[in-house]
Amino acid sequence: MEDSFDPYSITGILTVCKRELLGPYMRFLSLVGLRPIIGEHSQWGCCVKWLNAMYSMQVVIFLLLGYCLQYMSCFRRDRGFGSMTSTHLHSKLHLKAMYEKSCTGSLSSSFIFPSLLHFTGYLYASVVFRTNDDNQLPVLIERRQIVKTLWTFVVGSFVWMLATIGLVSYMMVEGDVTMKWFEDGPFQVQLTLKILLVVCLIWHDIVQASVISNYCLQAQLLRSYVQFIREKLLQQSIRPLQWIRDIEEFRKLLTYLNQEVAPSVCIFTLINGTYAISGTLWLLAAHYELSNDIVPIYTGVNIANVVLWWFIAAAPFVQAARLTIACNNMKTVGQEVITRPFTHMNTPFQDLNSILIYTASLKIKAKLFNLPISGKYVGISFALLSVLFLVLSQSNILEIAFQS
Repeated sequence: MEDSFDPYSITGILTVCKRELLGPYMRFLSLVGLRPIIGEHSQWGCCVKWLNAMYSMQVVIFLLLGYCLQYMSCFRRDRGFGSMTSTHLHSKLHLKAMYEKSCTGSLSSSFIFPSLLHFTGYLYASVVFRTNDDNQLPVLIERRQIVKTLWTFVVGSFVWMLATIGLVSYMMVEGDVTMKWFEDGPFQVQLTLKILLVVCLIWHDIVQASVISNYCLQAQLLRSYVQFIREKLLQQSIRPLQWIRDIEEFRKLLTYLNQEVAPSVCIFTLINGTYAISGTLWLLAAHYELSNDIVPIYTGVNIANVVLWWFIAAAPFVQAARLTIACNNMKTVGQEVITRPFTHMNTPFQDLNSILIYTASLKIKAKLFNLPISGKYVGISFALLSVLFLVLSQSNILEIAFQS
């Protein structure tokens, strides 16, 4: 195979598949600040370094501004704004009182900790994307099929981004947004802050969707690679030593995925899972405190918002489980080789026995939160969460909690 790819970045993953996919995706990653905006592999001059540093600082300021605006507007990612009002005609004093009444919950758990985790995840991912050295690995895969699969993940991440943009915009239009400390400010200032809030929230989602989609892409490519290695041994007569070297090379790539790429994904997944669970519990609450001016946001918009958080929180676990299944299938390849005498007719039995022993002792699994991820554990966790939510919704526990 003439092409090669860099397993330590999304660049190599897409280069080995198709160069037409590489360019736009790389420009997108640079746009969100995960990579240098100009000339990563060129000889940098002082001007280029300065421009890259300034752009990175702008991205960081943009993220920090978004965290502040979230608190000022009391916009929680698990449920939107504190409340929707039945009319847009309120006095300034009423708006301030309404903000204090609707913006409930702990400041640290609702705003500070999620913002810190999100920012830490961005910084970690940015460092990983910028500091890895090139390391080429030839991979023989059926290009057309893998390109279609990878395009599915890329398109899926963009669909998720567009959906969050629509939901945030709808909540902004329909809800009466009151900015803390600016209740008496001019209308132009209020409008500017609202627009900045929407843009910053969209930027937050784009950053984490880019990091998570990168993990899913790399996991999918490794899954295809290990499947190819398995089929290669079953279909062709090859030297066992060379095949074992391929497995060890795959083990190195998997270790990088688990130890370098996964931590930032785990941070974002922790935030997303918190939003998903918190939003679900909020939706399942049977009753809310009502008044003449405030109505609950129990609508399809909030349900869609929670579904999106569940989707992006579960995506890394699903991909890790699929990769682990492909890795576990390698343990049986030694037995299948011995049962196919015609394919390995000229291979010494001692070599076949070495493959059997080697594959039976393989311990390669995808990990998140430094824990092996398998399909059965993901399924059991999903079932337990479903039972928990059903029990809470059928009892009055949530009602009591929300009234207290």
